[in-house]
Amino acid sequence: MALTATADDTTRQDICQRLALADPHVYLGSFDRPNIRYTLIEKHKPLAQLTQFLATQSGQSGIVYCNSRKRVEQVAEKLIDGNIRAAAYHAGMTNEQRAWVQEAFQRDDVQIVVATVAFGMGINKPNVRFVVHYDIPRNIESYYQETGRAGRDGLPAEAVMFYDPSDLGWLHRCLEEKPDGPQKQVESHKLNAMGAFAEALTCRRLVLLNYFGEYRNQPCGNCDVCLDPPTLFDATEQAQKALSCVYRVNQSFGVGYTVEVLRGMQNQRIKEHGHDKISTYGLGKEFSHEYWVSIFRQLIHRGYLVQNIARSSVLQLTEEARPVLRGEVALELAVPRLGLAPRTKADKLGKRNYDKKLFAKLRKLRKAIADEEDIPPYVVFNDATLIEMAEMIPTSQGEMLAVNGVGQRKLEKYGDVFLDVIEDHITLNHSESHYG
Repeated sequence: MALTATADDTTRQDICQRLALADPHVYLGSFDRPNIRYTLIEKHKPLAQLTQFLATQSGQSGIVYCNSRKRVEQVAEKLIDGNIRAAAYHAGMTNEQRAWVQEAFQRDDVQIVVATVAFGMGINKPNVRFVVHYDIPRNIESYYQETGRAGRDGLPAEAVMFYDPSDLGWLHRCLEEKPDGPQKQVESHKLNAMGAFAEALTCRRLVLLNYFGEYRNQPCGNCDVCLDPPTLFDATEQAQKALSCVYRVNQSFGVGYTVEVLRGMQNQRIKEHGHDKISTYGLGKEFSHEYWVSIFRQLIHRGYLVQNIARSSVLQLTEEARPVLRGEVALELAVPRLGLAPRTKADKLGKRNYDKKLFAKLRKLRKAIADEEDIPPYVVFNDATLIEMAEMIPTSQGEMLAVNGVGQRKLEKYGDVFLDVIEDHITLNHSESHYG
């Protein structure tokens, strides 16, 4: 049996091939985590932006991922100076130091771990409410796995990425230093896909699911692009030009070259291939290179084109492209945002109507019990159960049993003390309203 958490179609085929599996049964679960909200923030003053975001996550558990040990230490130090219970975690620390951080995080003694990718394997903490990527990850698989450490209890969680195109440029330069070969080609494709995700103007969840071969058409309503939508326009003509150009260059070239042909660039490579003689040469000269790259990326995200990872990311048409090329369907795309606009629209999606003060008291009690029993707090009750208690406000053992996550054994063990806190809270509220 071969198991993997996040593998695209090429990787899945590679696994079967390397293990010489003959006609194996392949089970593929859904990659969708609907409770996670994906947000991208244009990176200006990242420390200030991080502090601003953390102010909205008061007391919640979270992970901040950085691309270097030095940055991990700088960010952790800044948070600690700001009286946030944070700790650094990277491969340069001793085993004892790392074990301490992991244990403290599990027990809610440390609220935020600032880490390199060394942190995360085996993290079984259901109440991580947010994951921040201080720097862009190297590939979508890593991004998906790291954001997936948030919201394992099914409650709303945030995945926030700070994006500066120059960070992507730095990763590209690092990659250029590696020796040429198939591995470098694959890594380059994956990094390009990560950049395309960061610059996407279509629903981010659709981009992610599409990357893993789980095709959907309906936007999720729970990412920054859905919550602060770009302006749409009838892009049927642009899409036809782009798709036709891919076809005319024999589906044998990548985005950059195809855009150059479409814009009528006069360079040696185009002349050598004779692509200055094809019908689509120069058809898109009225728009900039960046404009067309955005259009191509959207067509990839929407499933009309694929980038063949096994052939240096050349563009290939999918069956879905046929009706667009024939003019049988109209296609709306986002007006390219040439330069990332900050997306700050807030909303109330996923907010539940529960007593916040009671929830805070229940969390405090849970932490005290966990410390006394020397176990992580979520082993007592997870956040989802405490929220339901603060929503339903049970006052008897029967009502407490109706709360998700409260079974007979936990009721016997913890029911009375939690009911006492709820009773005291109700009494206090009554007296305050009576005398208020």
